[in-house]
Amino acid sequence: MREISLSCDGKILILSDIHYPHCDVNEVIRIIESEKPSVVVLLGDIIVDNSEYESFLNRIKESGNGEMRRVIYIRGDDDVIEGDYDILHLKTFGKDYTLLHGHQNFNEKSEYNLAKWLKKINRNIPPLLFCLAFKLLTRSFKSTLILGHSHALVYFRGLRCVNAGTLASISNGVYHDRGYVIIDKGEVKLIKL
Repeated sequence: MREISLSCDGKILILSDIHYPHCDVNEVIRIIESEKPSVVVLLGDIIVDNSEYESFLNRIKESGNGEMRRVIYIRGDDDVIEGDYDILHLKTFGKDYTLLHGHQNFNEKSEYNLAKWLKKINRNIPPLLFCLAFKLLTRSFKSTLILGHSHALVYFRGLRCVNAGTLASISNGVYHDRGYVIIDKGEVKLIKL
């Protein structure tokens, strides 16, 4: 697995499961421009179709006042282009975060069927189990874990684990929680759309 470590004391914007071109590109740009992050983390399943993806990535990098932003692309299972990394270890304001898409180590069809069934019992069970599994697999017990893939937008504070939602306009998954994650001054905030 390709990993990177980064220290940043500016605002970090985490966008997951955009599924370009199945998104509103202008909405993505508006989010970046309004949040004014120092770093944008694309947390997998960003580009799922080869159509003009370079112009999309350039718009993300140049959004705002035209200055280039730091963009880190974490690979997802549906991405048609190679992401930069599989795991990001982030340190900001003395707090540690581990970010990955979350498709590794599981059979997606089995995962989907189990999540669909468990969601009927309680909406939070599938993303909670997803968090627990990856806390164990990544051994990120001391850091806050931020995952994409599930399209759920939920923060389990006691477990220090986040499912980062989606910005896709369509979804055939178990969840379709539209939103994104901000880390600002070391604090995690979920923004629901």
